[in-house]
Amino acid sequence: MKGSIERVTAVINGGIPDRAPLFDLLRNDAVIEHFAGTPLTVENAPRVVNEAFVHAVDATRSMRLPGSEGTVILENGRERRNSRWTSWTAHKQYGDSENYAAAKQAELESSDPCAWNEENQRSLEEGLRRHREETVQRGDFFFMPGAGSPGLTGIYEEVGLESFSYYLADCPGVITELLEHNTARIVTRYEHYPEDHGQIVGFTCDDLAFNSGPLISPVWLREHYFPGLKRITDAMHKKGIKLFFHSDGNLNPVLDDLVEAGIDGLNPIEILAGMDVGNIHKRHPDLFMSGGIDVSQLLPFGKPADVADVVKKTLDDAEGRIMIGSTTELHNDVPLENFLALRNAVLEYRY
Repeated sequence: MKGSIERVTAVINGGIPDRAPLFDLLRNDAVIEHFAGTPLTVENAPRVVNEAFVHAVDATRSMRLPGSEGTVILENGRERRNSRWTSWTAHKQYGDSENYAAAKQAELESSDPCAWNEENQRSLEEGLRRHREETVQRGDFFFMPGAGSPGLTGIYEEVGLESFSYYLADCPGVITELLEHNTARIVTRYEHYPEDHGQIVGFTCDDLAFNSGPLISPVWLREHYFPGLKRITDAMHKKGIKLFFHSDGNLNPVLDDLVEAGIDGLNPIEILAGMDVGNIHKRHPDLFMSGGIDVSQLLPFGKPADVADVVKKTLDDAEGRIMIGSTTELHNDVPLENFLALRNAVLEYRY
């Protein structure tokens, strides 16, 4: 949409835009077809999905394409079940904590996260160039580049939370070594960013919480997770890049820790988990947010008028420090009229 880059940039940099940017992940056939003006198929998805995004919202962090449903076996032997918009990969089995620790130790010893060579530099610069070109090709639209994190989510998702809990109890040193390895790798990459990298923000994801609160003790996170995150944000800030952090769930017990670790933005502000846009803004007025409109109950089951009212209140509470969207992704259970109510309320609102 016209002015998207300017208004998203304004929010990221602490300014007041002409209106709140719309930020979302579109995983909704009806919404995509409405804004692209054509039926969506697996075959035409690359063109149609992109067309819908640039007309429906101002920014996103991911453009997923619909796929064919079915089950495939990956090269590593794990099963992946694919649906139209999502997939589920079977957890990797290590048998016991001893085998897990041995396998991960071998992985850690096989690579140096701080190593860097000419090929790494060429790959980095090619990725930056490709992102700039793709952004230009999309037109007046803001696409968030990936940033990287200590990688806690990747560690526990590989094996599932139950097995991860045993490994964290039985071989905690391996878990912290994995976090350190991931952190060192990301910091090394940012240390080699060229001066003309052209990025103002990077998006990263580490899901740290359930709806009830952090999935690991805040004490453990403060000792083993947040210092690594701080090293990454420091490396990014030295290059003039802000960090936009994603985590579902109730982050209230560790929100101050996230801000102290240097994050600049927070997504998706999961309302039904107890997150509150107004409260977050009062606690940390310099933090920009995105999301804030409940996609668990309100958007799928509420009335358009109710959606519009919540959007307006959320905009009032954020005082210009938010990019409005669903609390994670606009899935297929959200009726088109409810997304249009959200969007129209944003378009009509003025600071």
